[in-house]
Amino acid sequence: MSGTARRRLGWSRLLAATVGAPVAALLVSLALPAVLPASQGTRYLVACIVIVPLIAAAPCGVLLARSAARAWVGVLSASAAATLVLLWSVFT
Repeated sequence: MSGTARRRLGWSRLLAATVGAPVAALLVSLALPAVLPASQGTRYLVACIVIVPLIAAAPCGVLLARSAARAWVGVLSASAAATLVLLWSVFT
């Protein structure tokens, strides 16, 4: 693989870490109250507490991916799962 191709993949992984991972973490924290078996106030409190370390840890996990494709697959799968949970909670 040439140096230019490696740099492009590096930018893609960096973009996944700086843009995609925080958005995925936000979606997960929004979907969290829908699946917690507690009172409404407790669910939102837990979601607010969980988002801070999740937003810090998500980009670190994305940067540890071996390739840009794996980084994006992780971001998109977390986002898709959280979106499905949000849609499930809205329509039930």
